[in-house]
Amino acid sequence: MAPADDFTPNWLPFVMLLAGGLIVLLATAFLIARKQAFSIASPLERLAAVSQRIGQLDFEAIPAVTSNIKEIQQLASTQDNMRKMLQQNQRALAEQSDRLQHQVDALQQAEANLRESNAYNKVLFSESRIPLLVLEPDTEIIVDCNLAAARIFHLADRASLLNKHFADISSPTQYDGFDSAESAKGHIKLAQLKGSHLFEWRYTYPDGKSWDAEVHLMDFAFESRPLLQASLLDITDRRATADEINKLAFYDTLTRLPNRRLFLDRLQQALSGSRKEHEGALLIIDLDDFKSLNDTMGHDKGDLLLQKFAQRLSECIPEGDTAARLGSDEFVVILKDLNGNSQDAATVAQGVAENIQALLQQPFDLAEQTYHATASIGIALFGNHMDTTAELLKRADLAMNQAKRHEQHNLCFFDPGIQDAVNSRMNLETDLRQAIQDNSFKLYYQPQVDHQGCIIGAEALIRWPHPTRGMVSPAEFIPAAEQIGLILPIGHWVLESACQQLVLWSKDSVLEKMTLAVNVSAVQFRKTDFVKQILAILDRTGANPKRLKLELTESMLLHDLEGIISKMATLKARGVLFSLDDFGTGYSSLSYLKRLPLDQLKIDQSFVRDLLTDPNDAAITSTIIALAHSLGLEVIAEGVETEAQHHFLTTQGCRAFQGYLFGKPGPVEQVLSRHIITQSHQTVKRALS
Repeated sequence: MAPADDFTPNWLPFVMLLAGGLIVLLATAFLIARKQAFSIASPLERLAAVSQRIGQLDFEAIPAVTSNIKEIQQLASTQDNMRKMLQQNQRALAEQSDRLQHQVDALQQAEANLRESNAYNKVLFSESRIPLLVLEPDTEIIVDCNLAAARIFHLADRASLLNKHFADISSPTQYDGFDSAESAKGHIKLAQLKGSHLFEWRYTYPDGKSWDAEVHLMDFAFESRPLLQASLLDITDRRATADEINKLAFYDTLTRLPNRRLFLDRLQQALSGSRKEHEGALLIIDLDDFKSLNDTMGHDKGDLLLQKFAQRLSECIPEGDTAARLGSDEFVVILKDLNGNSQDAATVAQGVAENIQALLQQPFDLAEQTYHATASIGIALFGNHMDTTAELLKRADLAMNQAKRHEQHNLCFFDPGIQDAVNSRMNLETDLRQAIQDNSFKLYYQPQVDHQGCIIGAEALIRWPHPTRGMVSPAEFIPAAEQIGLILPIGHWVLESACQQLVLWSKDSVLEKMTLAVNVSAVQFRKTDFVKQILAILDRTGANPKRLKLELTESMLLHDLEGIISKMATLKARGVLFSLDDFGTGYSSLSYLKRLPLDQLKIDQSFVRDLLTDPNDAAITSTIIALAHSLGLEVIAEGVETEAQHHFLTTQGCRAFQGYLFGKPGPVEQVLSRHIITQSHQTVKRALS
């Protein structure tokens, strides 16, 4: 037998072949794996490089990374989208940064300009030669001033003025005699209301000496803080010169009373102001036996008597009236705006004349010589606008001559019948007091209409139905009430009743926009608490102040104009309306008209009555309408009774009317029913047409 080895297969070649194949397979697998790894690693390295550039805020475009591997290709695409988005954001941020930088630069420039402007204004304020004060309106404290202001007050520096109250540097009282602290409040309110306000003011130096200034108050705000700037102009010399010229031209050099020239001017004013039942009186006083005094004691004693009598005469006449010297031993007194009928005026005039006679009964000391003087007094009443100064002087002179002929009674009226009528005044006063106690008064209303005849408001008019006298005219009892002090409770009742009526109208959609005009007497308005009373009535009744119209007369404006303006400004700030009644019949002046916070001018019925026949009245009426329009004021004509008057007024531009043509005064139901029904009919007629 052959050996076993002879039968064993030869595996070596097979193993070698298998080993070689395995080696080739492994080498192939290695190469494939290496290539596959490179195809993965290369794009990832490029993606990593891109990410690094993105991290360095480099978003510029690069060649796209490509790969056969889907996930790597998606990653590359996402990375590129992210790069583009970041690139857009970077550009937007850069643009926003540029804009912000421009804004910062602009703000810095504006701040620099503001600092420069503030510095310039500060220098302009402090270095100005015009004295300037800055006040806090509420406290009236001086919070700033320039050196010129300190110098005009004779002070060494600005600090001496700062933190002082406005009243501390003012005279205790002003030209009108009112307290400076109260007057200052009125001027400040007007400056705040109008934005600026010009007025004259009396200040004091540290030594107490007074000086005069023209003050221009201007309202402004600094950093939301309300302030007032006052610029001052010294007018002391100007006022002194004007006063001296005025004295030389209009005053008697011996007695310092108004001379004949000024007397005639004031008498003409009094006559012009008496167009609406305002009575006045002229007294002529002639010293008895004055020629004998001059002949026996000398002219120097006669001059001394005239001086001493003039002083006593000035002290005994009512405030606002005029005492003057006509010449030689003849003096005159004008009593105006007595606000009553002839009997009332006669009572007042007689009382003044008796006071003058009582003063004459006191002996005069004429340089260590005692002299007892007497005088004859003639009184002439006036109230008819047809009176002339010459005619009135003639009447008073005739009455004075008649008084001289009476040895027992050296006082005489031109009309002796007036004296008897004065006695009946007491009965009227007694009945008036009883009427107030019994609440006997009624409030009537007269409609006010627009140019289409539609009612826009009414005027409240008081009426007194007396059980035996019948309907007593207000022209009769109102002056009596003013003289004996009863006008205050009557006026208060009228205002309260009018406001209650406004409340009732406010609940009706047709009537809620109507205004109600109420006449205010001078006695009422001059009361120090008048404003407080009006505001209390408004608050108590709940009436809309914008529907309440207070009617003032021109005669009220002759005294304490600044105080009147202050009261009006306070009520105006609350919404109350103001109408100037009887415009053109008294002391009409543009200087006060443009300063008053008015809403309306009212053309007096005395002009309307004759405007178709009297060219002067027609011209005055047209002028008043044009003046009201130029000042931005409403205008209403009262006393319109005919269509011809209505047509003329309409053609001249008047758009509001009151008078019998549109309705007589009557109870509120009667007045409103007629006009509301008429307006409703007109509205329906216009709708149908």
